[in-house]
Amino acid sequence: MGVIQTKIKQAKSKNKTKPIRERKSSEALSLMSSFTSSISSKTSVKFPSSDGDIDFLHQHHFIVKSIWSTNFSSPINNIINGDGKILDALCYAGTFVLELANEYQSAEFVGIDRYKLFPSEIKPNNVNFLSADLMDGIPSEDNYFDFTHLNTIEPVFLLENWEFIIKELIRVTKPGGYIEIQGFDFVDGNLGPKFMQFIGHYMLLFEASDADLKPRNHIRSLFSSNLEASQHDNRSILLGKKGDNIGILFEQHVTMFFKETINEMMIQLMNTDSSDYEESWKEVLKEIGEFDTIIDTYRIWGMKPNNNVNGI
Repeated sequence: MGVIQTKIKQAKSKNKTKPIRERKSSEALSLMSSFTSSISSKTSVKFPSSDGDIDFLHQHHFIVKSIWSTNFSSPINNIINGDGKILDALCYAGTFVLELANEYQSAEFVGIDRYKLFPSEIKPNNVNFLSADLMDGIPSEDNYFDFTHLNTIEPVFLLENWEFIIKELIRVTKPGGYIEIQGFDFVDGNLGPKFMQFIGHYMLLFEASDADLKPRNHIRSLFSSNLEASQHDNRSILLGKKGDNIGILFEQHVTMFFKETINEMMIQLMNTDSSDYEESWKEVLKEIGEFDTIIDTYRIWGMKPNNNVNGI
């Protein structure tokens, strides 16, 4: 495959757009002030950043695929079955790229992520991984990819970041190409008090507001304003036994996230110990059945206009 050109655009306008995560709600400031500075410094978000997170990321990809019965919703079969160029703009461990590259061997796939959790050597010949921070700009020339994909697992972006992100996705996508974003929402009204406490600390951990945690409508608005044939869809997952096999599987996946993936950071942030944390999570699992806890997964996609060669 041809190696993607790495013309990293570092214009002053992008430097001004890059976020500084200093914003916290008054509740967050109040809670954080009760912790010592040493504890606070240790609770900096470190997910996903280590090899220990890879199993969770692989599992996440295949659970999402089982929910949707497909890896994407955009109408790109003719592109991906040919010699199309596909970008995964937040590839994590590279699972999405690796699976598609093995299935569609004529297409060219690129994955970027700031953390090098993707394989560096053992990978298909039609795959290239790049270490880059999306908020520094995508390391690509304009109008290069036929399909750009972005899957968000954690609330790493502020609501105000999304205009810049979507502008970058549009910039690197060819006119007539498709852009797709996938994410998750917790459904209000279906969370018990114990789970709400966990979600509250989870938001503090990522320094996220409620709006940051639920960017779906903002993303839809940006797609509608800047793309053609903009569409969206969602799937609701009832956690636990009431949600059948997928509900059980997703409950286990959420448990893995809170108990094995971010547990140490959460324990420090909640100012508790591992035993109490374990007991608190058992209460959450009881609540999930009592409150019929639902998580939504959504996809939003659209086509870059044929007369747009410069992005937003």
